[in-house]
Amino acid sequence: MITAEEFRINVQAGFRQRFYHGRVPEAERTAFRREVGDGLIERRLLYREALRRGIRPERAWVAARLKEIEARYQALPRWEARREELLGALRRELEEQSLIRQLREAVEKAAEPEPEAVRRYYEAHPDRFTTPERLRVSLILLRVPPWSPEASWQAAREEAQRLVGELARGADFAGLAKRYSADESAARGGDLGYVHAGMLSPEAQRVVDALQPGEVSQPVRLLQGYALFRVVDRQPPRLNDFARSAERARRLLGREMKERAWVRLLEDLREKTPITINEALLAEAD
Repeated sequence: MITAEEFRINVQAGFRQRFYHGRVPEAERTAFRREVGDGLIERRLLYREALRRGIRPERAWVAARLKEIEARYQALPRWEARREELLGALRRELEEQSLIRQLREAVEKAAEPEPEAVRRYYEAHPDRFTTPERLRVSLILLRVPPWSPEASWQAAREEAQRLVGELARGADFAGLAKRYSADESAARGGDLGYVHAGMLSPEAQRVVDALQPGEVSQPVRLLQGYALFRVVDRQPPRLNDFARSAERARRLLGREMKERAWVRLLEDLREKTPITINEALLAEAD
């Protein structure tokens, strides 16, 4: 049984943690109280299941946590005045945490995937084991401080357009990058190496996605200034073979299986346990 007082204490603690900025929005109050209630029910069910399985608190773990807490608060007058009471309550809470933690470890340990299941997972989710398309990109950046007047931006654009003309007449991109680019890649002739989706800004990514190897973009305005991009090489997506992907597949499948096993346990415990909720308590004002 979860008492009204226990529920109220946990609601107030939850309010302080989530709504630390002030008053709880009225629209969220009842939903949050229900969330706290569900969490208390869940913890109580798991605690009882751990006891049913013969799991016992890890005394050394509990003692170590209590020692850490006492070292943190022992200088406070309130702690000294209520030390025994507080330590008793904390010990009970930590013992509960220890039981639930061990229960979860036991449930997850039983959910390790078999080799055949790992291969089926790999075959069913090729997108998770595919090296994405990679582009080898070079850059010339004509830097403009963000606070610069529009005239400075226009001048940089015109300079970038001039460089596009030089490149069209056969100028070497790497040579121009070393001479004009303000990016750190200038020393490498503007070479950024191989990049994949997410490594460039959205504006830059859209530009390079439209280029074929050997092509140079028109001037692109970025936060840092105007840029020219050149795609040197384009490597298509490639599915990694199972030998290289087996360990990752095992980890991903294992994580999913463990989470499903834990959710199933919670669902089973709720289904098998009669639960009565005081709806009036959930809706009361704080």
